[in-house]
Amino acid sequence: MNTTCQVCRGNNWLNLPDPVPDRAITTAGRIVTEPLGKAQCADCGFVQRIHARFLGDTDYYEQDYAKYYERPGTTQFHIARYRVLAEWMTSVLPAISYRRILDVGCGQGWAMEAMKAFYPEATIEGLEPSSFNSEVARAKGFQVYEARAGKAALAEDKYDLVFSNNVIQHVTNAREFVESLKEVVTDDGVIVITCPDGSIPNIEILWSDQNFSFLPAHLIRLCKESGLESVRWFSSPPSPSVPPAQMLLLSKGRGLKEGKPGMAVPAAKLQDVYKAKCDYLNSFEKIDGHIGTRTEHSANVYNFGASYWSSILAAYCPAYWSKVSACVVEDTGNVEPQFLDKRVTALNQLQQNGNDALVLGTSPATHQALRSRFISSWNTIVAWDDFLQY
Repeated sequence: MNTTCQVCRGNNWLNLPDPVPDRAITTAGRIVTEPLGKAQCADCGFVQRIHARFLGDTDYYEQDYAKYYERPGTTQFHIARYRVLAEWMTSVLPAISYRRILDVGCGQGWAMEAMKAFYPEATIEGLEPSSFNSEVARAKGFQVYEARAGKAALAEDKYDLVFSNNVIQHVTNAREFVESLKEVVTDDGVIVITCPDGSIPNIEILWSDQNFSFLPAHLIRLCKESGLESVRWFSSPPSPSVPPAQMLLLSKGRGLKEGKPGMAVPAAKLQDVYKAKCDYLNSFEKIDGHIGTRTEHSANVYNFGASYWSSILAAYCPAYWSKVSACVVEDTGNVEPQFLDKRVTALNQLQQNGNDALVLGTSPATHQALRSRFISSWNTIVAWDDFLQY
């Protein structure tokens, strides 16, 4: 497997626990019969998937990743999420006129739409491996090059601003990915890379198609070793739409002579980081038991939600998921009537009785508000935010 650390090139690993043996979930909502398979480099603290394949070595992103967007409530979720990301990026970028902008890993164009509101005069283009996603983004009026990261697929003109949101943790070679961004930016242009902040255990470590978890020092090292001289680091503002994340602003020339100064990079004790990740991954056995105890005498068990966190529960709390009668959502809209192996129904159409249970299959950050909302209509509401925060 991929046993050489992509940051320090070491081979000394501390294995991280698998929430469930030989079972993992992708961000596209596909359960795969292989371990999560991650470990932390004992030398530098980088987390890498070493006990299972990189899904990027297959045609997963070309053929399967579009399912990521085909979930109940996805439109409103992504509008909010990418608005937050665009506001965050533009709040720290130099206030100059960007003529040409490239979104690397543009998906269905959500980030390009959000950035267009800030740079209406710019030409904004995308690079995306999925044919389905590319067509959706083109229908929104954007030029999209259908390929993985690399200069060969793009037009000859370089870009004043190149940004990539939550892509670097998916790639098969992080160093080559950074170098590919450097190739397509102008000498005085700016590169923006955002990804989850691996110093705070959160949902990002649970996905089997996310091969890496970056501490701030890892991103900075990779970028400096790729010849990007100007590097500024930022931590994401608190938001229910975006889990803990980090951003690098990069330039190979004078592109960062203006803009917001970077934040101080936090130090990390690798032993503490490792323990926190182990505790996080081991928590799902406890969550499974907790939900089982709370719903032991329930006539029907309903999962509230049909998205990210519901798929996490499906994969890593198998005893609970086997008891779920259906997933309930606010509005089924035009989505498929099934989520994984469960039917999906609108909350206002549910025929419930007093002995039914509602389990919150949403981000633990939302549980307190949802408990308050549903307490008058459900006798049993099961939250698990005592075990996890993100």
